[in-house]
Amino acid sequence: MMQLIDIHVHPHRVPHLFPGGGEVYTARDAADCLVALMDHTDVQISGILGRVHPFQSAEEVRRGNDFTVGMVRQHPDRLYGMAFMNPLLPVAFVEEELDRLLRLPEIRGIKLEIDVNCRDLRVDPVMKKAREYGVPVLHHCWYMSFWNAPAETAYWQRGRSEPHDVANLAERFPDVQIIMAHLDGCGLRGVQDVADFPNVWVDTSGGQPCTGVLEYAVKYLGAERLLFGTDRPGRGFESQLARVLGAAVPDHAKQAILAGNARRLFQFGEVPSPLLS
Repeated sequence: MMQLIDIHVHPHRVPHLFPGGGEVYTARDAADCLVALMDHTDVQISGILGRVHPFQSAEEVRRGNDFTVGMVRQHPDRLYGMAFMNPLLPVAFVEEELDRLLRLPEIRGIKLEIDVNCRDLRVDPVMKKAREYGVPVLHHCWYMSFWNAPAETAYWQRGRSEPHDVANLAERFPDVQIIMAHLDGCGLRGVQDVADFPNVWVDTSGGQPCTGVLEYAVKYLGAERLLFGTDRPGRGFESQLARVLGAAVPDHAKQAILAGNARRLFQFGEVPSPLLS
């Protein structure tokens, strides 16, 4: 059986797994919920990207990061975390919070969302911390059209980054490993945007699978630059796994995407066998 490392997970509540749960949803609840889902789907390790709604205050960022750390501490052999950051916050806070988190064994990288476009120089302090600690930065990315979108949607997405923006970031920081999230959201054009930047990896999450997209990414990036991610529980695990298992690529490429590349990037040892009996 192929090993599975899911690098793109959020700590949302799944109530039916906790029918007797109370009003307070703790990090222990969230971790137990996620591991139950992992056991059900043969995932050995999951990377928690935290609470990622845009434009968070410093207090919200810190509280969300503490929740991520708390989750990982419940199951440190199965979970790891990414430090979420809003680059719009004061540089002093950004640097202090990243120093606090990146010194912890529970945190193996940094997560950026849609607060500010990654061409913006306010992202640079985050990237410098990633370089200092030798950790990857996972950046939300998606090609979107707003020609007929409500003004509110355009407002919330005003700081988003597209693949050509990630290419700019990769050129400015060639010694930092960048994970461009959402292969299907970035599409064929997005693959070409970052093809010339070997420090850019792409995760396989993003909407429902489209025939040929993963094969295209393997052809132009190489299987060694792709990472399995589901974005669950917001997206169904089965369809995200089928995106890889159903692709017309060799089995060794599938295993690299599903676990081998993540093991190399995040410096894991050999991961345990599936825990399903």
